[in-house]
Amino acid sequence: MSYRRGRRLEYEVRDLFESRGWVVVRAAASKPVDLVCLRNGQVVLVECKYNDRPSSKELERLSEFSRATGVRVLLAVRPKYGKLRVFDPWTKEEYAP
Repeated sequence: MSYRRGRRLEYEVRDLFESRGWVVVRAAASKPVDLVCLRNGQVVLVECKYNDRPSSKELERLSEFSRATGVRVLLAVRPKYGKLRVFDPWTKEEYAP
């Protein structure tokens, strides 16, 4: 995926969260996640993907990060032909910011 396309998706997700009252910080070099979202004492970390099938290695890394920090990690996915989805990568439960 091109850097521009990835950045465009991150901005789209950022704008979605900001429109609902979240303060969003885009992580430098997407490490360890793409976006850090804050609102009313809540913290949500978001990994953005154009592919709805992250590798098992990526999921394990996100899981470890979630366990270590005690913070919820979400996946934001924009399939090539489809609408943006934000969801829990393990339960597949949709998340509405």
